Amino acid sequence: MSPLKSELEFEDLLADIGDYGKYQKRLIWVFLVPSAALLPWFSMNILFMVFTPDHWCNVPELASSNLSIAAQRSITAPEGNSSCFRYDLNYTEVLMNERWHLKNDTPLVPCDRGWKYDDEHFDETAATKWNMVCERGHYSSMVMTLANVGSIIGTPIYGTLSDKIGRKPVFFLVIFVTAMTAISSVLMDNFTAFLVLRTINGSLMPSVFQLPFIILLELVGPTMRTRMNGISNAAWTMGLCLMPLIAYVSREWVTFGLATSSVSVLMFLYWKLLPESPRWLISREKYSEATTVLTRIAETNGRSQDPAELRMKIKKLGERIKKEKETEASNTALDFLRYPNLRKKFIIVSFCWVADMFAYYGLQINVPNLGGNPFVNFFFLAFVEVPGLLCSWYAMERWGRRWSSVAFLTLTGSACVLAAMLEGIPYAAVACSLVGKFGASASFMAVYQQSSELYPTTVRSIGMGMSGTFAGMANIIVPYIIFLAIFGKYIPFLVIGVVCILAGMTAIMLPETLDEILPQTVHDAEVFGKDHKCFSCTGKHSSLESFEQEPSPKLLNDYVS
Repeated sequence: MSPLKSELEFEDLLADIGDYGKYQKRLIWVFLVPSAALLPWFSMNILFMVFTPDHWCNVPELASSNLSIAAQRSITAPEGNSSCFRYDLNYTEVLMNERWHLKNDTPLVPCDRGWKYDDEHFDETAATKWNMVCERGHYSSMVMTLANVGSIIGTPIYGTLSDKIGRKPVFFLVIFVTAMTAISSVLMDNFTAFLVLRTINGSLMPSVFQLPFIILLELVGPTMRTRMNGISNAAWTMGLCLMPLIAYVSREWVTFGLATSSVSVLMFLYWKLLPESPRWLISREKYSEATTVLTRIAETNGRSQDPAELRMKIKKLGERIKKEKETEASNTALDFLRYPNLRKKFIIVSFCWVADMFAYYGLQINVPNLGGNPFVNFFFLAFVEVPGLLCSWYAMERWGRRWSSVAFLTLTGSACVLAAMLEGIPYAAVACSLVGKFGASASFMAVYQQSSELYPTTVRSIGMGMSGTFAGMANIIVPYIIFLAIFGKYIPFLVIGVVCILAGMTAIMLPETLDEILPQTVHDAEVFGKDHKCFSCTGKHSSLESFEQEPSPKLLNDYVS
């Protein structure tokens, strides 16, 4: 038996203290589920805050008259062209002479005295407050785009901090900044200040979602990883389904923004409950702290351990990891580009993240282009994630992560392409959007699980942060892709569909990770899956044996250099 295989793995320590006992279950239901359910409230609330209702030119003479809204609009501008233009008329004279029937060739001028907004769904939104319509109609897209720009800047920063100073302090740091920026942004009267604060807020969102999941992922055994992913995503969906109800009741964007953002403050109640990741503590040679955490877990799970013996095992594992880390030198983001096999997996996973975010985010913010009640449409597009997550959960455990991501990405892409082809057919876009969102949520869960298992522990947060950064870079253009629906409602569907189908094809080249030992070091991640065959069926691979292999001379030379 090789040295690496004969020595202790962190999974062995977890098995001794209970890798899914009372401690983990309590942390799941008290921390993971509530936090994941609240996350969409202060990360996706911007979709309702910048909602643009139906609007038409403000004509003070008509507004002060006794005419109904329908009658006012009929003499403001021709049907189908009333959002940004009005008839160039003397409306005082029109009202005095009761000229209700106007000639079709009556000249038009842009709205020069503001707009009137339909208040069926909202009394006020950020779009109506700052008149984000007509020539400023892309401002709503810009707000969402700048939030994604923020994620590109913030995700690698917080991911690196998480690997350097710990999961727990970084989690509470991002929650603090999230609460401050989210709450203060809705109280701003200055549009520029609002944009800056929403950009800072957007920089935190990927980390806010990733850190609770990573903390739990590193506390459970291999067979429970998919369950952690499923629970986290299911809780997110529950919170997302409740958000349109809050928006419907609030009717005013400031009230809605405060109601959904202030819940982030509740996260600070977890300060004493939440442990630091023992995996991270061991990787940073904090053996005393790791012993304390693992002893507490063992006691809660009814698996009493001798602290001295446990500390000895932890130190032994830590020394092995330290030796391997010395061989690898310092871990940086460049590790994902330096080594061929790890680079290939990183590029494919990141592209799949991009496709998933295109579909998930794009289909959600495309709700106004579907027609009908926006609250109902939003709810169903959120609710359809439930069967998507359940199917993905079952498929990942039954057929593995790889074929699950391939199948669901392809399904999403096909549904979107079909929606583009069936433009104009009643309800076709709604039906295809539901199928696409089903596939997007399912594929996102599978790809997220893959990335967390393919990336090594020493740079896992960095890797997931980098993949999230690439997804955020792609998301910069998603709001503007949806904005292109003004030229043709098929355009957003076609773009999303093609990207998802291409991602599904490349995902075939990723190795399977079902029930495999998590790669601890960059070397583990580099050798993992080298014997992978693209069209192989799910089953036990020789990746465990590949962990036993000594690094090749070339790899050792690369590490040293």
